[in-house]
Amino acid sequence: MMKSPVLKRLLNAPLLAIAVVVVLVDDVFRAVVVPAVQALARLAPIKRLEAAIAALPAPVILLLFLIPVAILEPFKLYALYLFSQGKLISGTMTFVVAKVVGLGLAERLFAVGRDKLLSIRWFAWCFRRTIAIRDYVHGWLVTTKVWQQALVVVRMVRETVKQGREALRKFAAAGQGGRFAAARRRVRRYWAT
Repeated sequence: MMKSPVLKRLLNAPLLAIAVVVVLVDDVFRAVVVPAVQALARLAPIKRLEAAIAALPAPVILLLFLIPVAILEPFKLYALYLFSQGKLISGTMTFVVAKVVGLGLAERLFAVGRDKLLSIRWFAWCFRRTIAIRDYVHGWLVTTKVWQQALVVVRMVRETVKQGREALRKFAAAGQGGRFAAARRRVRRYWAT
């Protein structure tokens, strides 16, 4: 059965859009979550907990790795349901919490038990396949016009945030920061009563 080029283009457009969004969202969350989780991992109680986890047998580490994923993935589906009901804020908050907690736990548990997890043959095979697929999709995306346009938007947002920070810094340095801080204190007092 031969597919028509028009049908192929029609099917590629939504898949490309979804792939761009998924990769961008994942990259954004990784950029925020991974450093935060690494900072937490430097705390003494977390170090002790990670050492105890690292001493466990591979199947137990695998179970610890999979349980949070199994619990949190349905919350992402629930977030999609909330979006479909027009509840954008609830859906976004549900998705963000599930993504942050899931990614944070998965990243840390994988870092702690990497060698033991990869000693499980089927897990190592799945891991290699997942990385290969991710790299292939990412490699394909960076060659598309949609990705290039998305990067332009991301750069513009970064530049706007950078300019905003710089303006706030200049505002505070010019002595206006005292007025801003006083206004902020008044607002806090108002809301506290």
